Amino acid sequence: MKINVDTKGDVFWKKYVQKNTVVYLKGYVYSHTTDQLIEILSYLDEKNVAKFINSLDGNFALIFRGVDFSFIAVDKIRSSSIFFTEKNNQYYISCNPINIVDFNKFNKSIISSSILEISMSGYTIGRKTIYKDLHSLNPGELVVFSNDKCKYTQYYKYFGEVEYKNYGDYIKELSEVTLNIFRKMLNDIGDRQIIVPLSAGNDSRLVASILKHLGAKNVKCYSYGTAGNFEASIAKAVAKKLGYEWIFIPLTHKSEKKYYNSDEYKEYLIFAETYCSVPYIQSLSTIKYLKDINFIDKNAIFINGSTGDFISGGHISTLMKNSSQNATKDKRKENILDSLIEKHFSLWGHLKTNENIKYIKKTLWDEISRACKDFGKKDNEHLFYEYSEFIDRQSSYVITGQRVYEFYNYEWRLPLWDEEYLYFWQKVPAEFKVNQRLYIDMLKNENFGYVWGSGIPVNKKTIVPIWLIPIRFIFKLPFSIFGTKGKKAWRQLEVSLFYYWMDVSHMVDEINYFLMIKSIFKKPRNHVSWKAIDYLEALIKR
Repeated sequence: MKINVDTKGDVFWKKYVQKNTVVYLKGYVYSHTTDQLIEILSYLDEKNVAKFINSLDGNFALIFRGVDFSFIAVDKIRSSSIFFTEKNNQYYISCNPINIVDFNKFNKSIISSSILEISMSGYTIGRKTIYKDLHSLNPGELVVFSNDKCKYTQYYKYFGEVEYKNYGDYIKELSEVTLNIFRKMLNDIGDRQIIVPLSAGNDSRLVASILKHLGAKNVKCYSYGTAGNFEASIAKAVAKKLGYEWIFIPLTHKSEKKYYNSDEYKEYLIFAETYCSVPYIQSLSTIKYLKDINFIDKNAIFINGSTGDFISGGHISTLMKNSSQNATKDKRKENILDSLIEKHFSLWGHLKTNENIKYIKKTLWDEISRACKDFGKKDNEHLFYEYSEFIDRQSSYVITGQRVYEFYNYEWRLPLWDEEYLYFWQKVPAEFKVNQRLYIDMLKNENFGYVWGSGIPVNKKTIVPIWLIPIRFIFKLPFSIFGTKGKKAWRQLEVSLFYYWMDVSHMVDEINYFLMIKSIFKKPRNHVSWKAIDYLEALIKR
């Protein structure tokens, strides 16, 4: 068996040679220095690989090529992806799947179900890619190559046993875990500059405020979007309260269209390609802006609040609302799947046919049931839902958002995806997680940086530009008399007619406005709806 490794195109990958082994490493590990890690790997026995990788605390991806066996591994959240294919008993491994797909011997046979999945959600289900012969890894997974075979092993999964204890004790534990994560991170960063993308929500506010609480001084914050937007105004107040320097980056339709039509953006799309998800583009142009005006140091580290809303329970509210303690096992299963469909597989309403929904539900449940056992307990329904979202949308799409920093050669940290948070939140009872109850109560109780309960609102949304408000009101008024049906119909009109003007992040500027209007009867959900179609069409043309 021959192992071919290619890490070209990603400067964060480093190569290390130790005795008869070669290690390719990206990322960082808190528990070991790089030298220690490479030394241990050189002596590692095949049967102990999974146990050792599971013990590593950090965000990393690694490729190990040894004498008797080789393996590839991603961290518990798949913060960086690895891809491979096999041809004539040779394995081709790369961090950039384009390098594999463009290989002249690669079979570009497309999986039609992957096309459907991306069209409905923006990503594929599980470790699938668009191509039959292009393979990836799930979060917390490794692949061992030995004896002319490859074997997948899931060494970690976001799924635990619910632990019941006093609510006050949980608040205390969450506070301690949160502080420990940030102390560990700051100790690793040292005196390097920290850049925080600051919004109007809880998560980025937590990042900035706890940095202040722990005495971090070399910190700058920024916000972006349409001038006068609520995200920026609230973020400005938070930064001022914390005493951190803050900058606002104004985005316009003109400026963003110019960026999306640039060669630089086309290069990013190649850089961020995974063949299992639409590329994450939010804030991309703002990183370029900050770099161009020298607002940030060359070795600065970006720290964002992704994705505190998911991990703290913000996405299970509908699931638990529709849950019934008296429901049958089959009904509870359907509730999980219905909630996943409604939340994540509704990019286009016209694709939600009975046939398509039946396929998505079966595929999702097959994925869930392979990893998560003992379904039927009435206190852990939410764990099955969260496992599915974690391994698919969060890992395949949301976490890949870190590529926007890497494209401009900046490192990043994801404290709210730290393994200590994973282990903590996977055991918390659903009733403490619904509507982020425990998380928000901890934030208010600790009040890091005194930015909670200080007159600074959280997510107090307003509409900009101001001229849109009366026009939108006039259009909305007739729908209000038709109750729930009217509300749904209005939502469809709003997305197609007004979303282009209301999206303060300007991600929708990549889409032709008249195309958006024409799509109204196909029931689009948000900018990812059009992005998914655009992505697939471009892919097929290659």
